[in-house]
Amino acid sequence: MSEIIFIIMEQAFLHFPLILGTYLSVSLMKIPDLSVESAYMFGAFMASSALPFTQNMPHCASLCVISLISMLAGACVGLTSGLLTQKAGIPHLLSSIITIGLFHGINQFIAGVYIPLSKYTNILALDLIPLHPDLPLLALLFIILSLAACYFFKTELGYSLAVFGHNPHFFTHYQISTSYIFLSGILLANALAGLSGYLFAQSNGFADLNMGFGKLLLCITSLILAKVFYQKTLSIITPIIGTFSYFTLQQLLLKLGFDLRYFTMIQAMVIVIILICQYRNQEHNHIDHLGV
Repeated sequence: MSEIIFIIMEQAFLHFPLILGTYLSVSLMKIPDLSVESAYMFGAFMASSALPFTQNMPHCASLCVISLISMLAGACVGLTSGLLTQKAGIPHLLSSIITIGLFHGINQFIAGVYIPLSKYTNILALDLIPLHPDLPLLALLFIILSLAACYFFKTELGYSLAVFGHNPHFFTHYQISTSYIFLSGILLANALAGLSGYLFAQSNGFADLNMGFGKLLLCITSLILAKVFYQKTLSIITPIIGTFSYFTLQQLLLKLGFDLRYFTMIQAMVIVIILICQYRNQEHNHIDHLGV
Protein backbone atom coordinates (compact mmCIF):
# COMPACT_ATOMS: atom_id res chain seq x y z
CA MET A 1 0.00 0.00 0.00
CA SER A 2 2.81 2.42 0.86
CA GLU A 3 4.41 1.73 -2.53
CA ILE A 4 1.21 2.77 -4.30
CA ILE A 5 1.11 5.99 -2.27
CA PHE A 6 4.71 6.76 -3.23
CA ILE A 7 3.92 6.15 -6.91
CA ILE A 8 0.85 8.43 -6.76
CA MET A 9 2.87 11.16 -5.08
CA GLU A 10 5.76 10.89 -7.53
CA GLN A 11 3.53 11.00 -10.61
CA ALA A 12 1.49 13.86 -9.13
CA PHE A 13 4.59 15.90 -8.36
CA LEU A 14 6.00 15.30 -11.86
CA HIS A 15 2.83 16.49 -13.57
CA PHE A 16 1.75 19.21 -11.15
CA PRO A 17 3.53 22.08 -13.00
CA LEU A 18 1.83 20.99 -16.25
CA ILE A 19 -1.61 20.80 -14.66
CA LEU A 20 -1.07 24.12 -12.88
CA GLY A 21 -0.11 25.74 -16.19
CA THR A 22 -3.19 24.31 -17.90
CA TYR A 23 -5.29 25.57 -15.00
CA LEU A 24 -4.03 29.09 -15.73
CA SER A 25 -4.68 29.06 -19.47
CA VAL A 26 -7.58 26.67 -20.02
CA SER A 27 -9.52 26.96 -16.76
CA LEU A 28 -8.94 30.58 -15.69
CA MET A 29 -8.41 32.29 -19.05
CA LYS A 30 -10.76 29.98 -20.98
CA ILE A 31 -8.27 29.60 -23.84
CA PRO A 32 -8.01 26.33 -25.84
CA ASP A 33 -4.24 26.21 -25.34
CA LEU A 34 -3.14 23.04 -27.14
CA SER A 35 0.41 24.38 -27.27
CA VAL A 36 1.09 23.17 -23.69
CA GLU A 37 1.78 19.75 -25.22
CA SER A 38 4.53 21.25 -27.40
CA ALA A 39 5.84 23.29 -24.46
CA TYR A 40 6.01 20.09 -22.37
CA MET A 41 8.01 18.33 -25.09
CA PHE A 42 10.23 21.31 -26.02
CA GLY A 43 11.07 22.01 -22.38
CA ALA A 44 12.14 18.38 -21.97
CA PHE A 45 14.24 18.39 -25.15
CA MET A 46 16.02 21.68 -24.52
CA ALA A 47 16.77 20.87 -20.87
CA SER A 48 17.94 17.37 -21.78
CA SER A 49 20.20 18.78 -24.50
CA ALA A 50 21.73 21.22 -21.99
CA LEU A 51 22.20 18.62 -19.24
CA PRO A 52 25.69 17.43 -20.37
CA PHE A 53 27.03 21.00 -20.02
CA THR A 54 26.00 21.26 -16.36
CA GLN A 55 27.52 18.01 -15.09
CA ASN A 56 30.47 19.79 -13.47
CA MET A 57 28.31 22.34 -11.68
CA PRO A 58 27.27 22.02 -8.03
CA HIS A 59 24.11 19.95 -7.67
CA CYS A 60 21.87 22.86 -6.68
CA ALA A 61 23.22 25.17 -9.41
CA SER A 62 22.76 22.48 -12.07
CA LEU A 63 19.16 21.89 -11.02
CA CYS A 64 18.36 25.61 -11.07
CA VAL A 65 19.98 26.17 -14.49
CA ILE A 66 18.30 23.18 -16.13
CA SER A 67 14.92 24.06 -14.62
CA LEU A 68 15.27 27.63 -15.89
CA ILE A 69 16.17 26.39 -19.38
CA SER A 70 13.12 24.12 -19.46
CA MET A 71 10.84 26.98 -18.38
CA LEU A 72 12.33 29.37 -20.95
CA ALA A 73 11.89 26.74 -23.65
CA GLY A 74 8.25 26.27 -22.67
CA ALA A 75 7.77 30.04 -22.60
CA CYS A 76 9.15 30.24 -26.18
CA VAL A 77 6.37 27.91 -27.30
CA GLY A 78 3.79 30.04 -25.50
CA LEU A 79 5.24 33.23 -26.97
CA THR A 80 5.00 31.76 -30.47
CA SER A 81 1.35 30.74 -30.18
CA GLY A 82 0.51 33.96 -28.31
CA LEU A 83 2.06 36.23 -30.94
CA LEU A 84 0.35 34.32 -33.75
CA THR A 85 -2.93 35.07 -31.99
CA GLN A 86 -2.27 38.67 -30.93
CA LYS A 87 -0.24 40.00 -33.85
CA ALA A 88 -1.34 37.84 -36.77
CA GLY A 89 -5.00 37.73 -35.73
CA ILE A 90 -5.17 33.93 -35.94
CA PRO A 91 -7.67 32.22 -33.57
CA HIS A 92 -5.73 30.72 -30.69
CA LEU A 93 -6.90 27.16 -31.36
CA LEU A 94 -5.40 27.38 -34.86
CA SER A 95 -2.31 29.17 -33.50
CA SER A 96 -1.76 26.28 -31.08
CA ILE A 97 -2.06 23.70 -33.86
CA ILE A 98 0.42 25.61 -36.02
CA THR A 99 2.78 25.91 -33.05
CA ILE A 100 2.60 22.15 -32.39
CA GLY A 101 3.63 21.43 -35.98
CA LEU A 102 6.39 24.05 -35.89
CA PHE A 103 8.03 22.82 -32.70
CA HIS A 104 7.63 19.17 -33.66
CA GLY A 105 9.98 19.93 -36.56
CA ILE A 106 12.29 22.11 -34.43
CA ASN A 107 12.71 19.29 -31.89
CA GLN A 108 13.68 16.83 -34.61
CA PHE A 109 16.14 19.34 -36.08
CA ILE A 110 17.79 20.05 -32.71
CA ALA A 111 17.95 16.64 -31.11
CA GLY A 112 16.24 14.00 -33.23
CA VAL A 113 13.47 11.87 -31.79
CA TYR A 114 15.06 10.53 -28.61
CA ILE A 115 17.54 11.76 -25.99
CA PRO A 116 18.82 9.23 -23.41
CA LEU A 117 19.63 10.68 -19.99
CA SER A 118 20.69 7.54 -18.13
CA LYS A 119 24.42 8.18 -18.77
CA TYR A 120 24.23 11.54 -16.96
CA THR A 121 23.88 12.24 -13.26
CA ASN A 122 20.25 12.43 -12.18
CA ILE A 123 20.16 15.86 -10.54
CA LEU A 124 16.77 15.10 -8.99
CA ALA A 125 18.02 12.09 -7.03
CA LEU A 126 18.86 12.40 -3.32
CA ASP A 127 18.70 8.70 -2.37
CA LEU A 128 16.75 9.42 0.82
CA ILE A 129 14.06 6.99 -0.36
CA PRO A 130 15.88 4.09 -2.12
CA LEU A 131 13.11 3.09 -4.55
CA HIS A 132 12.05 6.69 -5.21
CA PRO A 133 15.19 8.85 -5.09
CA ASP A 134 13.51 11.74 -6.94
CA LEU A 135 10.62 12.07 -4.50
CA PRO A 136 12.14 14.44 -1.86
CA LEU A 137 13.22 17.09 -4.39
CA LEU A 138 9.96 16.73 -6.32
CA ALA A 139 8.03 17.23 -3.08
CA LEU A 140 10.06 20.36 -2.31
CA LEU A 141 9.40 21.72 -5.79
CA PHE A 142 5.69 20.96 -5.37
CA ILE A 143 5.60 22.95 -2.12
CA ILE A 144 7.49 25.89 -3.69
CA LEU A 145 5.18 26.01 -6.72
CA SER A 146 2.08 25.74 -4.54
CA LEU A 147 3.19 28.62 -2.30
CA ALA A 148 4.20 30.71 -5.33
CA ALA A 149 0.81 30.06 -6.95
CA CYS A 150 -1.00 31.03 -3.72
CA TYR A 151 0.84 34.35 -3.74
CA PHE A 152 0.34 34.84 -7.50
CA PHE A 153 -3.43 34.33 -7.26
CA LYS A 154 -3.58 37.24 -4.79
CA THR A 155 -1.77 39.64 -7.14
CA GLU A 156 -3.43 41.93 -9.69
CA LEU A 157 -2.12 39.82 -12.56
CA GLY A 158 -3.49 36.64 -10.98
CA TYR A 159 -6.95 38.18 -10.64
CA SER A 160 -6.64 39.58 -14.16
CA LEU A 161 -6.27 36.10 -15.66
CA ALA A 162 -9.57 35.06 -14.07
CA VAL A 163 -11.22 38.30 -15.22
CA PHE A 164 -9.91 37.69 -18.75
CA GLY A 165 -11.63 34.32 -18.78
CA HIS A 166 -15.00 35.88 -17.97
CA ASN A 167 -14.66 39.00 -20.14
CA PRO A 168 -11.57 39.49 -22.36
CA HIS A 169 -12.78 42.98 -23.34
CA PHE A 170 -12.96 44.21 -19.73
CA PHE A 171 -9.45 45.70 -19.76
CA THR A 172 -9.99 47.96 -22.77
CA HIS A 173 -12.45 50.05 -20.71
CA TYR A 174 -9.71 50.79 -18.16
CA GLN A 175 -6.87 51.39 -20.65
CA ILE A 176 -5.09 48.18 -19.64
CA SER A 177 -3.34 46.18 -22.35
CA THR A 178 -5.33 43.04 -23.11
CA SER A 179 -2.32 41.69 -25.02
CA TYR A 180 -0.18 41.98 -21.87
CA ILE A 181 -2.68 39.96 -19.82
CA PHE A 182 -3.10 37.37 -22.58
CA LEU A 183 0.61 36.89 -23.26
CA SER A 184 1.50 36.84 -19.55
CA GLY A 185 -0.94 34.01 -18.92
CA ILE A 186 0.16 32.01 -21.96
CA LEU A 187 3.86 32.46 -21.14
CA LEU A 188 3.38 31.34 -17.53
CA ALA A 189 1.26 28.34 -18.51
CA ASN A 190 3.70 27.11 -21.12
CA ALA A 191 6.76 27.78 -18.95
CA LEU A 192 5.26 25.52 -16.26
CA ALA A 193 4.52 22.88 -18.91
CA GLY A 194 8.16 23.01 -20.05
CA LEU A 195 9.35 22.49 -16.47
CA SER A 196 7.07 19.49 -16.08
CA GLY A 197 8.39 18.03 -19.34
CA TYR A 198 11.96 18.18 -18.05
CA LEU A 199 11.02 16.66 -14.67
CA PHE A 200 9.31 13.76 -16.41
CA ALA A 201 12.24 13.21 -18.78
CA GLN A 202 14.81 13.32 -15.97
CA SER A 203 12.81 10.98 -13.75
CA ASN A 204 12.29 8.46 -16.55
CA GLY A 205 15.77 8.73 -18.04
CA PHE A 206 14.86 9.89 -21.55
CA ALA A 207 13.13 12.56 -23.63
CA ASP A 208 10.99 11.30 -26.49
CA LEU A 209 9.38 13.14 -29.41
CA ASN A 210 5.96 11.69 -28.58
CA MET A 211 6.09 12.36 -24.84
CA GLY A 212 3.64 15.28 -25.10
CA PHE A 213 0.90 13.22 -26.73
CA GLY A 214 -2.31 13.15 -24.69
CA LYS A 215 -1.00 15.46 -21.94
CA LEU A 216 -3.72 18.08 -22.50
CA LEU A 217 -6.38 15.39 -22.10
CA LEU A 218 -4.66 14.36 -18.85
CA CYS A 219 -4.83 17.97 -17.61
CA ILE A 220 -8.46 18.49 -18.58
CA THR A 221 -9.45 15.20 -16.93
CA SER A 222 -7.62 16.25 -13.75
CA LEU A 223 -9.27 19.68 -13.62
CA ILE A 224 -12.73 18.27 -14.31
CA LEU A 225 -12.24 15.72 -11.54
CA ALA A 226 -11.25 18.59 -9.24
CA LYS A 227 -14.50 20.44 -10.01
CA VAL A 228 -16.43 17.44 -8.73
CA PHE A 229 -14.90 17.96 -5.27
CA TYR A 230 -14.10 21.68 -5.23
CA GLN A 231 -16.04 24.44 -6.99
CA LYS A 232 -14.12 27.58 -5.97
CA THR A 233 -12.30 29.42 -8.77
CA LEU A 234 -8.85 31.02 -8.52
CA SER A 235 -7.49 28.63 -5.93
CA ILE A 236 -4.40 26.45 -5.79
CA ILE A 237 -6.59 23.75 -4.24
CA THR A 238 -8.20 23.03 -7.63
CA PRO A 239 -5.07 21.83 -9.50
CA ILE A 240 -3.81 20.03 -6.38
CA ILE A 241 -7.04 18.05 -5.94
CA GLY A 242 -7.21 17.37 -9.67
CA THR A 243 -3.63 16.11 -9.86
CA PHE A 244 -3.92 13.68 -6.96
CA SER A 245 -7.43 12.55 -7.98
CA TYR A 246 -6.23 11.67 -11.47
CA PHE A 247 -3.25 9.57 -10.42
CA THR A 248 -5.18 7.92 -7.59
CA LEU A 249 -7.78 6.83 -10.14
CA GLN A 250 -5.02 5.60 -12.44
CA GLN A 251 -3.39 3.50 -9.71
CA LEU A 252 -6.74 2.07 -8.58
CA LEU A 253 -7.43 0.90 -12.12
CA LEU A 254 -3.95 -0.66 -12.27
CA LYS A 255 -4.60 -2.41 -8.98
CA LEU A 256 -7.80 -3.85 -10.48
CA GLY A 257 -5.79 -5.22 -13.41
CA PHE A 258 -6.82 -2.62 -15.99
CA ASP A 259 -4.50 -2.28 -19.01
CA LEU A 260 -3.21 1.32 -19.07
CA ARG A 261 -3.03 1.20 -22.86
CA TYR A 262 -6.76 1.89 -22.74
CA PHE A 263 -6.56 4.58 -20.05
CA THR A 264 -7.03 7.37 -22.63
CA MET A 265 -10.44 5.88 -23.35
CA ILE A 266 -11.27 5.98 -19.62
CA GLN A 267 -10.21 9.64 -19.46
CA ALA A 268 -12.53 10.52 -22.33
CA MET A 269 -15.40 8.60 -20.74
CA VAL A 270 -14.87 10.34 -17.38
CA ILE A 271 -14.96 13.76 -19.08
CA VAL A 272 -18.13 12.91 -21.02
CA ILE A 273 -19.96 11.53 -17.97
CA ILE A 274 -19.07 14.48 -15.73
CA LEU A 275 -19.93 17.07 -18.39
CA ILE A 276 -23.28 15.41 -19.13
CA CYS A 277 -24.09 15.48 -15.41
CA GLN A 278 -23.07 19.14 -15.25
CA TYR A 279 -25.28 20.09 -18.17
CA ARG A 280 -28.26 18.24 -16.72
CA ASN A 281 -27.83 19.80 -13.28
CA GLN A 282 -27.16 23.29 -14.62
CA GLU A 283 -29.37 23.54 -17.67
CA HIS A 284 -29.97 27.23 -17.15
CA ASN A 285 -26.47 28.14 -16.03
CA HIS A 286 -23.32 28.83 -18.01
CA ILE A 287 -20.90 25.89 -18.34
CA ASP A 288 -17.25 26.88 -18.41
CA HIS A 289 -15.21 26.48 -21.58
CA LEU A 290 -14.06 22.85 -21.94
CA GLY A 291 -15.89 22.17 -18.69
CA VAL A 292 -12.94 23.22 -16.51
